[in-house]
Amino acid sequence: MKAFALIRETGRDMLGMELRSAQRGSFFYSPYQGQPERFEVVQSWQGQAARAAAVDYVDASELPAVRQSTSHTQSLYESLVEKARRACEEGALEKVVLSRCQSYPSSDLDPLDTFDRLCASYPGATVYLIQREGQTLWMGATPECLVSMEGQSLHTMSLAGTRVSGGSGAWGAKEREEQHLVTRDIIHMLQVLGCKELTVEGPTVLPAGPVEHLCSMIHGERNGSAPEEIAAALHPTPAVGGLPRAQAATFIRQREGYDRRFYSGYFGWSEPHRSAFYVNLRCSEWGQDSVLCYAGGGITSKSDAHQEWLETEQKLKTLERVIFG
Repeated sequence: MKAFALIRETGRDMLGMELRSAQRGSFFYSPYQGQPERFEVVQSWQGQAARAAAVDYVDASELPAVRQSTSHTQSLYESLVEKARRACEEGALEKVVLSRCQSYPSSDLDPLDTFDRLCASYPGATVYLIQREGQTLWMGATPECLVSMEGQSLHTMSLAGTRVSGGSGAWGAKEREEQHLVTRDIIHMLQVLGCKELTVEGPTVLPAGPVEHLCSMIHGERNGSAPEEIAAALHPTPAVGGLPRAQAATFIRQREGYDRRFYSGYFGWSEPHRSAFYVNLRCSEWGQDSVLCYAGGGITSKSDAHQEWLETEQKLKTLERVIFG
């Protein structure tokens, strides 16, 4: 399978990569559930040359129809959140992330124009466009680095808790608890992987367009594990799945009611000098007939179902404004 990836990391030039399926490829593209697809980089470009190559690839491609429609009404989503809140209250779960998608007609939309608007609207995010031959196109502006490495140095983040940007006063107990749970789990997983010298900075506030998150930066030294092995072990972090991991995964699989596909999966590459993997968030899926926008939120025993609906509405409206102007 052929594919193309256009990626704008914070503070770096756009990177364009022509990809081809390969068992030992260095580029990884993983759905939320299942094994990552691997690709070798056939050719790469920087800056505006990367964008021009993306235009050529997208223009020459024919998108299939999107096979998913809007996943949840308000009442259905709020009922799902309440079930999750009770499971947390009863001790079956500590946290679970519940998501939904919203479908929009896609006539006369240009993916590369939207990519440009995402870059302008989210200077602090990693903006990406990934299209596999014969498949739908995925695009987004993720605030979350799953893991990055240079040499033996490892960097990741704990990202949890959301509110409208510019909020005043202290964060609520629910958001602080959620952030603590995610940080604790990532640290434990890195320790299991043999990582050393782990330190945590934060939490601080991370702006993400019209919303902001609590974020802790985690640093350390890897000890033998390959970058792709660390990424696979960390995924799905409690920021997109939940805790305990197995129980949260079961709740999502049995109750969420639709296939996330690549939403809250990850993408990235592993090279000798630098490796970087990002979580596929703040994203949209493009097909011939429609665009799907995805959003989710972390549920704990302190969650309020209506407020969780409003949080996903805010995230979806943000994407909607960038895509449709």
